[in-house]
Amino acid sequence: MLEFIFIHKLIVFLVSIIALILGGIVYFSSPNKKANRIFVLMVFLMLCWVNFAYFARTIGVEVEWVTLSSLFLRIAWSTTPLLTASLYFLVIYLFDKEKKHIILSSIVFLAGGGIALITGIGDLIIKDIQFFGGDLTIIYGKAMYPYLGIMFFLTCAVLYSLTSGYLKSSIEEKTKVQYFLIGTFIFFTGNIIFNMILPVFFNIVHFYYFGDYSTIFLLGFTAYAIVKRELFGIRVVLTTLLVSLIAILLSLDIFVFTTELISKLYKGLVLVVFLYFGYLLIMSVLKEIEMREKIKKAYDIEKKAREQIEELTEAKTQFIMATQHHLRTPLTSMIGFLDLLFGGTYGKVPVKIKQALLKFESSTKRLIRVVNELLDISQFQLGKEVVSLNPGTDVLPILKEVIEELQFEAEYRDIYLKLEKIEKIPKIKADSEKLKVGLFNIVDNAIKYTRKGGVTVTLQKVGANVRISVKDTGIGLDSEKAKTLFKSAFVRGKEAKEVHGFGRGIGVYITGHIIKAHHGKIWAESEGESKGSTFFIELPVG
Repeated sequence: MLEFIFIHKLIVFLVSIIALILGGIVYFSSPNKKANRIFVLMVFLMLCWVNFAYFARTIGVEVEWVTLSSLFLRIAWSTTPLLTASLYFLVIYLFDKEKKHIILSSIVFLAGGGIALITGIGDLIIKDIQFFGGDLTIIYGKAMYPYLGIMFFLTCAVLYSLTSGYLKSSIEEKTKVQYFLIGTFIFFTGNIIFNMILPVFFNIVHFYYFGDYSTIFLLGFTAYAIVKRELFGIRVVLTTLLVSLIAILLSLDIFVFTTELISKLYKGLVLVVFLYFGYLLIMSVLKEIEMREKIKKAYDIEKKAREQIEELTEAKTQFIMATQHHLRTPLTSMIGFLDLLFGGTYGKVPVKIKQALLKFESSTKRLIRVVNELLDISQFQLGKEVVSLNPGTDVLPILKEVIEELQFEAEYRDIYLKLEKIEKIPKIKADSEKLKVGLFNIVDNAIKYTRKGGVTVTLQKVGANVRISVKDTGIGLDSEKAKTLFKSAFVRGKEAKEVHGFGRGIGVYITGHIIKAHHGKIWAESEGESKGSTFFIELPVG
């Protein structure tokens, strides 16, 4: 009998120590969270249940202690509905559903608190106790079956909230909640079998302890589930178990195997120091794993963002294709009809109408250039191949075409536009159409931002490159603007807006990309504002 009592005393001690350690770990992992505080309350209720039930079954063997044993048993039974109700609220707060189950939560609160109060102060649940051969037997009161009904309701409320939360959780969260389900299942199964069915319906009281001790599984798996939400990994479990085991052994050595007071004090100090450093060890492992979880979350966010960017890129590509079809195609058709008009297909065109149509043609071609530039910008930004280089390209005819097309604009502004060829120019590797667009933009800008004087275009060979310089007598540039001129689209200086208010701010930007695609260089030089500018383009001979 003494050996049996010692074994249960040891088990109760171990269960209590483990419960306190779990409560400390959960609480200090996030002290401000309601779920963690509720878990600490569960630890307190569990300690009351297990310890008072143990005291009731051990001290009541002596006749003079039967009354106190009965009181202890009522306390233990009172904590049962409170523990189950607190488990329900723990689940509610873990899944952030306290506002969705207000009515059910109110019923659980009233039912748990009410039945606990009735159990503790009256004899409706526990009428009396008796001991037969050292085994405690309970004489149940009239309200025993309603008590079981309320406990069944509380159990169903816990399982309902836990199951509904599990089904609506993400795959990662489901893995974590499974531990919660395991602990709850063991706890309810143990209590239903050993604390309800066997003693109430079959009068078998030898296995009460198994139901009481099942609470440690509830606390253990619940603690894992709570802190697992903050990534409580297997390393933390093993570290906690190791620290707990050593702490338990040290405690047993102090309270069971050590008799001298000085030795107890010395070993107690060692235990306190060990618990402190054990706590620091567990917290350091928690922080390390928490950092890994944050890194993983950051990676997942970055991955999702990358996928969204790819989707947006694809949508942008589709938009570009649609723009190409719906804008450029009609404009090209308009130019085609104008060519037919000028060619006499529809008869002779009067002089006045022809002059209007020429202006219309000029505006249409300019609009086609704008559309093409916008499409090219998008293609460059997407990393698409826009330029197709062909060997044996002569730059001089391209420049002459640009000068010819812009000569009217220069005359209209009453400024000169001339081309100077220094020497024989070798051929290069280039995309004639795109290069023409780039050169047109530079010369066109020089004309637009020159009020008097003019623009001189020079073509010459410099080393292994062909250099094109466009010198104007316009508004000029400061050194800072010259550095960023080819890096940003849709950006124009204040002076540029004053001289030409309707510029697009994309000409030099797209030209920069075109020259870069030709493996060339482009830059601008100026002595300052109002002192003119010179744009240089160098393309490798090929």
